[in-house]
Amino acid sequence: ANTVRNLGWSDPRFFYSRRIGRSPQGYVPGGGYVDYPDWTRILGAGKVTGKLGDGWNLGVMSALTGREFASVDRAGSRLEHEVEPLSFYGVVRSLKEFKGGFSGLGFISTGIWRDLREPGLESSLPRQSLTFGVDGWTFLDRDRAWVITGWAGGTHIRGGEAAMTRVQRSSLHYYQRPDVGYVSVDPSATALSGWAGRLYLNKQKGNIVFNTAVGAMSPGFHAMDTGYHSRGDKINAHVEAGYQVFQPGRLLRTWKLTLATYQSYDFGGIRFDEYYILNASSQFLNYWRATLYLSYDPDRYSHYFTRGGPLAQYPWGIMRRLSVRTDDRRPVVLGLSGHYRTHPYGAHNYSVGVAVEIKPTGNFRLSLGPSYSWRHSVGQYITQVIDPLKTETYGARYVMSDVIQETAALELRLDWTFTPRLSLQAYLQPFIGVGDFFKYKELHKTRTFLFDVYGEGGSTISRKGQIY
Repeated sequence: ANTVRNLGWSDPRFFYSRRIGRSPQGYVPGGGYVDYPDWTRILGAGKVTGKLGDGWNLGVMSALTGREFASVDRAGSRLEHEVEPLSFYGVVRSLKEFKGGFSGLGFISTGIWRDLREPGLESSLPRQSLTFGVDGWTFLDRDRAWVITGWAGGTHIRGGEAAMTRVQRSSLHYYQRPDVGYVSVDPSATALSGWAGRLYLNKQKGNIVFNTAVGAMSPGFHAMDTGYHSRGDKINAHVEAGYQVFQPGRLLRTWKLTLATYQSYDFGGIRFDEYYILNASSQFLNYWRATLYLSYDPDRYSHYFTRGGPLAQYPWGIMRRLSVRTDDRRPVVLGLSGHYRTHPYGAHNYSVGVAVEIKPTGNFRLSLGPSYSWRHSVGQYITQVIDPLKTETYGARYVMSDVIQETAALELRLDWTFTPRLSLQAYLQPFIGVGDFFKYKELHKTRTFLFDVYGEGGSTISRKGQIY
């Protein structure tokens, strides 16, 4: 099987099936009681799969979702407000393998067309979104130990000026960054295009572990209408090397040790991500497993610290993570995991989790996983206040705070197979989280992690009710 390794990078998904029938994306302006639909009705859908021509595997899917309306009771009268437009989805996927899987080549294309009639939807959603991608792999030796894998793709969306401005200013793009010269918000734009791609080299067999990759995602790449992806404007590369043993020794049945590093830059050459990682995993002779993860990330810059504002420095951190798991063959399997991460300036966070897996029979499995996490951050973003006199941060004050956040959760999972054709899967994760914000401040100067704390240095801060 072809496997790829990503460090500091997440491949986009050109098609994400849950986009079809999703909860409506519009909103109801004004007051009143609103009965909002939970999902979008699928009026019709079809899928065809098979082989075409000289061994090409082909899949075609299309779906039509209807308009959805929210019922609004306001001042004794009832009205309906459109919150999701009539939409058509289309997906085409083709793949061909050569020489018994020695190499392969595939294509994918997706599209969505929305009939936007309601002004609020027209100002917030693209009218049309198209994507196209190509992917493939080839082994470099007869033993199929070394393989090159890669993909490339492009996106193009169209819509009204307000919708395109909203996309440009979203957290996926942040075109409004004041200290960037290669992108800027164009309020008259009615289209946005982008591209992305990645190339991998992996060693998949033997005791020596090695993999490396390089990829890029342009600032305008946008596949969120039919797929899913994280931020663009990114150039990333990683390399990982290590050693693994499959033969039992005096203490360990198998073990693996790797060292890795990755760096990420934006298209202006600013480094915003860098890590150095040691990862060790082992299985003992009694079939227990243990994993140790250590990482160090040096100082770097971040646009996301100010939510699309100017660059700020993000301080270094050290992560330690350890997990232990008992014999998977037993009817009851126990696991314990935890991490502890530290930053300068007193910031740190930790978590601990317990996992219990119950398998009384071969067709029944119940998993329980309580966990607790605690985090202290000294630079939590609060808001942006325009002030032309604050020239050190391009005419705006970026208000921050310290925050202590606690989260307790319980993860439950059930897998029950009745027959080869009938099974039941269930997943539930209730949780509770609380946060305490304090020590309000603002970023002192761009490209630093320095703050002017309110109430210090001659400044004042007061509170009236819930307002500071």
